[in-house]
Amino acid sequence: MIEPQAWARITLLGPVRACDAAGHDLPLRTRKGRALLGHLLLARGRPVSRLRLATLLWERSGEIEARASLRQALAEVVRALQGAPAPILVVDRESIRADAACCEVDALALLDGQMPLEWPVAPLMDGLEDIGEGFGEWLIGQREAVRFRLRDLLGEEADRLAADPDKQAEAVELARRAVESDVADEAGWRRLIRLHLAAGDRALALQTYERCCDALRRSLDVAPSPKTKELAERIRTQRLASSAPSPNLPSLALSQPIAAAPSDDQPLRVGVVPAQFQGGREPDAITTAYVGDVALELARYHHFDVISPMGLGPWLAEQPDAEALRALNLDYVVNVSIRGPELDRHLLVSLVDIAELARPLWSARAPLRPDAAGEVQSDVLHGLVARLEPVILHTEGTRPISRHATGTAATVLRAIPRLFSMEASRFMEAGQLLAEAVTRSPENAMAAAWAAHWHVFQIGQGWATDPRAALEEAERLATLAMSLDPENAEGLAIYGHVNSFLHKDFASAKHYFAQSLELNPHQAFAWAMSGATHVYSGDLTEAMRRMERYRTLAPFHPHDRILRHTFTAAHLLAGRFEEAVMIGRRSVRASPGFVNGYKHVLAALGHLGMRREAKPLLERLLTHESDFKVQNFVESYPFNRIEDREIYEAGLRLAGAK
Repeated sequence: MIEPQAWARITLLGPVRACDAAGHDLPLRTRKGRALLGHLLLARGRPVSRLRLATLLWERSGEIEARASLRQALAEVVRALQGAPAPILVVDRESIRADAACCEVDALALLDGQMPLEWPVAPLMDGLEDIGEGFGEWLIGQREAVRFRLRDLLGEEADRLAADPDKQAEAVELARRAVESDVADEAGWRRLIRLHLAAGDRALALQTYERCCDALRRSLDVAPSPKTKELAERIRTQRLASSAPSPNLPSLALSQPIAAAPSDDQPLRVGVVPAQFQGGREPDAITTAYVGDVALELARYHHFDVISPMGLGPWLAEQPDAEALRALNLDYVVNVSIRGPELDRHLLVSLVDIAELARPLWSARAPLRPDAAGEVQSDVLHGLVARLEPVILHTEGTRPISRHATGTAATVLRAIPRLFSMEASRFMEAGQLLAEAVTRSPENAMAAAWAAHWHVFQIGQGWATDPRAALEEAERLATLAMSLDPENAEGLAIYGHVNSFLHKDFASAKHYFAQSLELNPHQAFAWAMSGATHVYSGDLTEAMRRMERYRTLAPFHPHDRILRHTFTAAHLLAGRFEEAVMIGRRSVRASPGFVNGYKHVLAALGHLGMRREAKPLLERLLTHESDFKVQNFVESYPFNRIEDREIYEAGLRLAGAK
């Protein structure tokens, strides 16, 4: 609402516009005219020289032409504001100033602390940032001033409301908006952490601390200050002093105890080496671009921290060797280069373990198209980057004790290959490891997500003593993982699988898989799990497309012997029984403990009339699942279509199953 004394309201937050007291637009028809008015108003009554305005708004024109253009724009603004009780623009031969006494200007109200904080704040002078390089730089500075002022106002109001027990929710919301205004404001993050703690939500307070760490790393490439770390440590100490929630995982006496991981929690650190320190020659622009894009793509994965080339450059400039990288506590480094003659160039990506000795682990190359040699070929780059994460995780997960990541991070990495082994004893070891991780770090999204996935497999394998309780725990843990880290692509994929396999809610599952793949379109695991959901729902063409995408991204995925069973199911339901048998037999040999794998290939053998060939497979299935019944299976398996259920039922019975 316009104040009674205001002749007009001028909006600078968002697109620049002006309206009179009745709400009718005042015609500011050109972008330069709107930019001129905004610049003068933000000068807060100070005169601005005509020369500065002309060169700022028409920087590519000569002085005479720029001054003439300024006169035209000035005339437009004066016409738009005519009728004001006093001149808004005061003009002389050398300068122009704005007197906004008869106007209400939203940006000035915000800077003066007079604008209601519940109002949304759009970008200052939105749409005018590309008028010119000089004007764009000036506008960036003005936007920063508005952003920091908004941050301070929101923080001050949050502190005021925090003193009122009935205003805690409003205080949290304002504190959240304050850190969104400036993600590098560590004091603002501490305010938000304390407010969550005051509300009794320690898990959310610790989650906020993790977001603070991530924001500081991404924006400034620094760790939190000792003051912030001390706050988080106090919360963890309080959390452990209270009763930790049980993750409801089994407690088994193992023949060989699992060595405990160190107590301090240190994620893996992967550095991408700057282009100038690879190959011993000055890099070209395209190589530098590929190196930067590899770092950006790796940052989509949440199992490790990525140190960008910009962060490594200063260290390597002083000491260009592995010792400099170890000083940063790096575990792995990625090298990116372009090799070969002009018409036969290849992108080469390699991974080196540097925690102790510099040990090459993996490398791959892909051809670059000569017709696009001067640009980053994203499809080639993405295909190589997608293969890095499985190599790192498999390397870490199969060590007796991780020499790299410690604490919860190491525990989760060690659990994953045990989970996919589908050997009962090793699978239960995975359950114990994940129980340890969830109990020790209830704020760790990755631990909660993989604990949920463990429950899904436990139910599917028939190893859950109380399937309903296991289902509820899988749902709880998967939901917790999403709330702890909403941008964790892997956690979203696991939640999608929970929805499809346990609840047969295929619409929700596809929604979460879509979110997962939007966050990280190169994660092979998510493509494979979403392929399974499309098989369950009956969309076989899409299922095959997704599985082929998985295979393209990770042709040697360490858990392919489990994930590939989806190919068998898709071929079976599409009536391609020979293909199902060929893939299914190979898959069952590779993963003899995965019980549902037998059912796909047995049904295909039944439809082909190969009962004799099916007999040894059926016997092996019954050694793992002695009470297997066809009727129970087709009623519990997540089929969406009746015809798919009938294909399995008929095929299994023809194969000799009861």
